[in-house]
Amino acid sequence: MSINNLILITCRTINQGVALEGGKNTKENVRAAGICAFDKEDFKKLDCLVGTPVKVITDHGEVVVYSTISEEGPHPGIIFIPMGPWANQVVNPDSQACGTPTYKGMKTRVEVVQSGKVLDAVNLIKLLREA
Repeated sequence: MSINNLILITCRTINQGVALEGGKNTKENVRAAGICAFDKEDFKKLDCLVGTPVKVITDHGEVVVYSTISEEGPHPGIIFIPMGPWANQVVNPDSQACGTPTYKGMKTRVEVVQSGKVLDAVNLIKLLREA
């Protein structure tokens, strides 16, 4: 199952900051930042369970993250990935001469991954170096 025409936003979260205290290569860090939060109605369209790996695809890249539902966050048509190595794979690298990538507003497609695995930060970066 997949959903097209979603808009991706990113930012830092408290959970992400707390998880980083334990190290970048921990399960806590993956659970805090290797996720994609959906509006409840958008999530229903994926026809999967919370925690199912999904592939987030933009014009700038793709990444596999865990799916979740946001009770307070994204609204219909908007998905959220916390800033970090997972979000960095799909954000727009164009800094518009200010040195910071574009972290909000990327058009996105999301697909349920049947046999995908969400990598921890270190292994995600290793995979990218090999590519």
